[in-house]
Amino acid sequence: MTDLTSLLKPQQRFVLDAIRDAAQESGTQAYLVGGAVRDWLLQLPEIDDLDFVVEGDAIALAKSLRQRHGGEVQAYPKFGTATWRVNDVAIDLAMARRESYPRPAALPVVEPSDLPTDLLRRDFTVNAIAMRLDDFTLIDPLGGRDDLQRGVMRIIHARSFIDDPTRMLRGARYAARFKFELDAETHIALEAGLPYVRALSGERVKYDLELNFEDREPEGVLILLREWGFFEAAGIPVPPADQLAYRFRRAREVLWSGEWPIETLHIGARDLLHAIGWGALTYNIGQLGIARWVDWIPFEHHVRDALIDLGPLSTLSSASFRARRSRLSELLHDFSGLSLFLAYLFETNRLKCDALLCEWKDWRWVKPVTTGDDLRALGLSPGPAYGRILSRLRKAWLDDEVKSYADEQRLLQQLIEVEGM
Repeated sequence: MTDLTSLLKPQQRFVLDAIRDAAQESGTQAYLVGGAVRDWLLQLPEIDDLDFVVEGDAIALAKSLRQRHGGEVQAYPKFGTATWRVNDVAIDLAMARRESYPRPAALPVVEPSDLPTDLLRRDFTVNAIAMRLDDFTLIDPLGGRDDLQRGVMRIIHARSFIDDPTRMLRGARYAARFKFELDAETHIALEAGLPYVRALSGERVKYDLELNFEDREPEGVLILLREWGFFEAAGIPVPPADQLAYRFRRAREVLWSGEWPIETLHIGARDLLHAIGWGALTYNIGQLGIARWVDWIPFEHHVRDALIDLGPLSTLSSASFRARRSRLSELLHDFSGLSLFLAYLFETNRLKCDALLCEWKDWRWVKPVTTGDDLRALGLSPGPAYGRILSRLRKAWLDDEVKSYADEQRLLQQLIEVEGM
């Protein structure tokens, strides 16, 4: 089997060595845990995230690393964890702990403990494997390595989904990514946790769903969650499985083809993936369904507004798109670029898609040469007539009634006569 360290990027290897050395000097035992060990055992070509557990003060260790090697540390004293960012790598260090849940779906109360206890608090056996840093000994008390070989997702204790229903979101991500199956006891535990889904805070649901949207094929995760009853338990309708699959395939095709000018949306890559995921879940599910998401999830304003706009956008009839360009632009002009983009991804009517793209690329930027200052110079008193004239000139350009400045001037004279100058 390939050595784990050979899969690490240089920056990751630097961080691992730094943590090992700092832990040894302080007399602290440190372990690599969770996804990195799992992915190494699966012999994936690279390891994305490094997470460490410390039998001791993880925050103090993080601060000592910052003093030695620079970077930034963000501490979370309530949970005894810290994030060390250095050389473009973000590393989580957590105090080995035990957890108790004051009520279902609540955040846990934590207290210091040791590694065996810490592994018992985790979600699935395949994520409860550790590697000691000083000698790279594998620690697998729950049989996670065997479950990886069998392709099985197995919960660690029966109340796991009751304590934390977000484990369903993570479980679906791993199951879809690695093509794993839930074992029978895990299915039973999942059913027991469904009644507590709605008790989750919207912020926690948002965080884990958006991680799923960043996966290579998010549709697999969402289809599993749909099959497991997660969305039904949340009281929110979602599109059928085949529609979800189509929408994410379509999104990938559009992103690869460059047919939509993504750069003009002025949105970062991760935020764009998140918006696509939310759009795929909400397009054409009805205003009530969208309202339930908006009431639950603390969206950024531009995403919230775009999702709300998807309601009326999705219900615009196909017949209304057999109209002049000026009329189509009038229908679409008040929608944001993000809402038009999401509708373009998930709309199946070709006429409608063409109009959405043209509105964002061309139509909404069309303006007459004439301005309000020109109308004032011609002696027309400021008032509603300005709007009528300029709007009519714009429509004429969109509909090819005018094709030159001379054409616009001739139409302008007619409009001024109509206004009674």
